[in-house]
Amino acid sequence: MNRRPWFQLPDGPTLRTVLVWCLIIDVLFLAIYGSINWLTSQRTELFDLYLSMELAIPLVPESIWVYSSMLLLFCLPVFTISRDRARREAAAAILALFVAAFVWLLLPARLGFERVQPEGYEWVYGILFMLDHPHNLVPSLHVVFSTLVVLACGQNAPERIKVGLWLWLTAIAVSTVLTHQHHVLDVVTGLIVALVCRSLLVRPSATSGLVFAPSFNRENIV
Repeated sequence: MNRRPWFQLPDGPTLRTVLVWCLIIDVLFLAIYGSINWLTSQRTELFDLYLSMELAIPLVPESIWVYSSMLLLFCLPVFTISRDRARREAAAAILALFVAAFVWLLLPARLGFERVQPEGYEWVYGILFMLDHPHNLVPSLHVVFSTLVVLACGQNAPERIKVGLWLWLTAIAVSTVLTHQHHVLDVVTGLIVALVCRSLLVRPSATSGLVFAPSFNRENIV
């Protein structure tokens, strides 16, 4: 059996499937993330889910570019996973989003860092602060989604590519702390949520690489 190249231009059906699932995830993200953030901002009892020593971690303004590179990472699935894989990976992302939302409601958190707009980076941090209020912290959805993308894109990748993807993920995870957007617990729990949710819906096998997926009609786009 010929193995699918790791990186290739998608055909029409694959591109449509990936884009449709991305749209579904985006709509769910905007509805769930935004509504829970607003709800938590109305609550008076918030949890400080960080160690006091973490507050000594310096703000590194330049790390915002690594933080934002997640958007570039999110382009990779279009070129690296099959149409059938896209359905399974999307299901894992949706499950992870709902798990994260449940934890956010259960543990509404308060950011320990003071949010400032560093000199020379006022505009980019200003946009970030306008779009993202600091309450949906544990787990970090930034880390959850980045981990899921790396796991999906790295499944059939050459070893050197896998190493590069994991280094990229590590840099993104660290950047969430160096930009003072998250704490260490947020990063760790984000990684755990991604690993658990994907292991439930996307499992490797010796033949197809997957042995379980939600029941989808293969003749349809989604």
